[in-house]
Amino acid sequence: MPDTPPEPTPTDAPPPAQGGPVGDSGEIILWHVPLSRSMRILWLLNELELPFALRVMDLRSKDMRGAEYEAIHPVGRAPALQIDGSVIHESGAMVEYLCETRGPHLWRAPGAEGRLGWLDWLHFAETLGQHIANLTQSHLMLRDPSTRSHTVMKLETARLGRALRMVEQTVDGQDWLMAGGFAGVDCAVGWSVWTAGRFVRLTPALQAYADRCTARPAFRRALPQEGEPQLYTQDFYELPDA
Repeated sequence: MPDTPPEPTPTDAPPPAQGGPVGDSGEIILWHVPLSRSMRILWLLNELELPFALRVMDLRSKDMRGAEYEAIHPVGRAPALQIDGSVIHESGAMVEYLCETRGPHLWRAPGAEGRLGWLDWLHFAETLGQHIANLTQSHLMLRDPSTRSHTVMKLETARLGRALRMVEQTVDGQDWLMAGGFAGVDCAVGWSVWTAGRFVRLTPALQAYADRCTARPAFRRALPQEGEPQLYTQDFYELPDA
C-alpha cells in the first residue's frame, strides 16, 4: 500500500508565492497597477520611506493572467505584496500590517485611543472601493455600450455619493480622518475619495480633503510615471444617457 501522506502543518500565515517568496525573502516587493487600488499601498510605502521593489503591471495586458503572476496572486489581481517571507493579497491587510510593523505612528494599536475608529475607516475604504470598482468596470472595461446597464451605473453612482457622506462628516471639521493627524487609513480612504472624484462631483469638504492628500509628497511619488500604463484616461466619467 502507498504511504499515507503526512497531515499538512496548520499555519496562520498568509500563503507564500508558489515555490516560496520571489527573490530575497527579506525584500519588500509590490505588484502594482498604476492608479488602481494598489496605489494605496505604494503611497503608504512612500510615506514610510521603506526600501522596496516595484513591479508595474498593465490591467489590460495578459501578464496578470499568466502563469508567472498566478504563482504570486492566484486570482490575478493587484496589489500583491511580498513582505517578511509571505505574500499578502488584500490592500486593507497590507495597510494594517505595514502600519503595525513599520509605521506605528500611522497605526492605532489594540487598546489605544482611536483604535475602533482606525479599524472602521480601514474597512470602510473597501465599501468605497467596491463602488469605484463597479463603476470602473462599467465605464472602462465594458467597451461596448450595449453591454452596460444604465440602471446599475446610476445606482452605483448614487451609492458612492451616499457613502462619501460619512467621510465628509469627518473631514468637514478636521484635516484628517483621525483627530491625531494623518494616519495609514488616510492612504486607504484618501485614494478612494480622490478616485471617486472621477465618477461623482465632490463636495467642497471632500475636495479639500482630496487636495490635502494629493499635496503630500509621498502621494505625488505614487502617481504614474512617464511611460507607465494609465488605468483612467479621463478626469471625469459622465453617467451615460439611458
